[in-house]
Amino acid sequence: MSLAVSGYVRQFYKGNLFGATKNGRTGQTPNSLAMADMKAIRKAVREMGSFDYDEGDGEELVKKVEAFVNTYNNYVDSAKALGDENADRYLAQLKKMSKEFTDELDDIGISVQNSGKLAIDKKSLQSTGRYQVSKLFADDAQFVTQVEKQIKRTQSMFVRNDLDVAKPAKKPQTEAAKPEDKPSEGGTDAPEAAAARQNQQLVQQLAQALSGSQLNYTV
Repeated sequence: MSLAVSGYVRQFYKGNLFGATKNGRTGQTPNSLAMADMKAIRKAVREMGSFDYDEGDGEELVKKVEAFVNTYNNYVDSAKALGDENADRYLAQLKKMSKEFTDELDDIGISVQNSGKLAIDKKSLQSTGRYQVSKLFADDAQFVTQVEKQIKRTQSMFVRNDLDVAKPAKKPQTEAAKPEDKPSEGGTDAPEAAAARQNQQLVQQLAQALSGSQLNYTV
């Protein structure tokens, strides 16, 4: 009995399961997601290559193809979210490569969108013969061979440019305290302390003038 499409996606993300679901991806950095997605794509390629296209379950094959497409599209999203020119360039190369297989992909109900993502016509995919699918996904098929090659090159680029390391969010800079804002050693702001001393002196002078004697008056 075949798994649901989501079950095959989780298989592809084994070891990086947070990338397999929408909720798990929420809050993850694009760096972490992109690396998880690339590993999952290469796992999916191996899974598709090991499928028995002569006698394997047809329903399982369809769901694995759908899971591959979901994983591929996850990577397109995470790579774009990086906002890195090198990642954008390698993603453009992947899109261009996939476009070269437009006719073969169309034959099994898959199209390459302008966004770079793949879209599936499920009815067309379900009605496609296993041989047609194998021409794209068998272990020696040019399409998945080229996909894995491009993803492997991209992973190497990520490592060279430290894109595989999740970057922490930058903390907002706080405005430096101005000198006049610093409290005095006694805990009172310097301007207020000076004003208090001046007031005290004026009171003492006034009291002295009225009484003719020195008073120890404080305020």
